[in-house]
Amino acid sequence: MAIAFSDYLLGQRGRDDAVGELARDAARDPEWPKRRGLSFNRLRNYLLVNNACQSAIDALQCVWDEYAEINRDDRHLAGELEEAARQVGVVPTGPPYRGMGGSA
Repeated sequence: MAIAFSDYLLGQRGRDDAVGELARDAARDPEWPKRRGLSFNRLRNYLLVNNACQSAIDALQCVWDEYAEINRDDRHLAGELEEAARQVGVVPTGPPYRGMGGSA
């Protein structure tokens, strides 16, 4: 299963850029939305309602795009692995393959 966006964002706290600053701010904010499956618009609206500066909103867009690219690549790789396993007659199992036809 892919990592939740908020977990990905919080993992960026060590960066020396606006994304790192947003991540550190989110880590300090007890109200930062952390549940899985939040949309970009929900997070952007959270920033707007809390009077975030434009650089924070821009950083959210940047890190959201990074996160989307990573998840796209992960889904593509998982599909390729499943197809390769099918070709050799193996059914993949384990956490990465749950919900993809394997058993675990």
